[in-house]
Amino acid sequence: MPRLPKKVRELLTKSRDSAILAVDIYNKPSTKFRSYGFIVMMNIAWTSLFLAIFERDGIKYHYKKPNSNRYYYVDGEKKAWDISKCVKEYFKEQNPPSRENLKFFVGLRNQIEHKFLPALDLEICGECQALLLNYEKLITQEFGQGFSLNESLAIPLQLVSINPNWRNQVLKEIQSREYLTIKEYVDTFRNSLDDVVWDNPEYSFKVFLIPKIGNRKSSSDLAIEFVPYDQSKPEEMKEYKRITAIIKEKQVPVVNPGKLKPGEVAERIKKTLNIPKFDASFKHAQCWKYYGIRPEHGSENPEKTDTRYCHYDAAHNDYVYTEEWVKFLISELSDAQKRREILGTES
Repeated sequence: MPRLPKKVRELLTKSRDSAILAVDIYNKPSTKFRSYGFIVMMNIAWTSLFLAIFERDGIKYHYKKPNSNRYYYVDGEKKAWDISKCVKEYFKEQNPPSRENLKFFVGLRNQIEHKFLPALDLEICGECQALLLNYEKLITQEFGQGFSLNESLAIPLQLVSINPNWRNQVLKEIQSREYLTIKEYVDTFRNSLDDVVWDNPEYSFKVFLIPKIGNRKSSSDLAIEFVPYDQSKPEEMKEYKRITAIIKEKQVPVVNPGKLKPGEVAERIKKTLNIPKFDASFKHAQCWKYYGIRPEHGSENPEKTDTRYCHYDAAHNDYVYTEEWVKFLISELSDAQKRREILGTES
């Protein structure tokens, strides 16, 4: 390991210990809400890592009072930058997927701080894995392989969907108001990302875990091999998807999976953009008429829709909308001038 100043080494020790504890919490079978413990400890790990970098580089990382060279103090110590400030200062104008991953967790921690929602664990496991891998990449990039976590961590053994009581509990939580509030934050943040960021493993790490067949006693292969999602190998990834489709649990077909009713679209827009009067029957109708994504009711060709945003439901003689439509409307209506043009002066 390189020789480092005492303060830098102390910050790195705190950072690594916090990251290892985060993984330990996440992998404990008895942990009921692993995501929150993991997020809290990784927040400390990332913050301490950033501060170690700033300390090494001679960057002042304490809050100063406005228009003054005097510092804020907490319990007699200068108040150090929090994680949000560290992210902003480290990345400057850069906006890599790893930064979006950190921003996701900063907001999520604030959302779940006083809530108990184990069901969330299944929803954000990809982002959690990316948060850890990004940390490993940065600490070794900045301070060398001697600070790697590889030798301290192991692949966990997990039983994901066996216990029916646990499954029933998760279903109850998913239907709760608290869960829906958090899920709305998760969905809104994800929908704000462009496809390049969303597909990047530095934002959400996606892997295929495939049973290996034809094992040989003499083989020295690892029992588990992770195949990371690689956008540069579309044919290979397509084959993995085919294999996983063969071995995954049988799913009951669902009509219009992932599609939204007009009321659901309106509620999302209302809450995200704080437009109290945004309703499904009038304001949302103004939007789909303005962009011409579907025909009027009673049209001779009701199926002629912009399928990126809207699909015709023949069984119910109605229309359902996509997540892309919500994302598009949030983007368009965020502009005050465009909002007035579409919705009028009273939005």
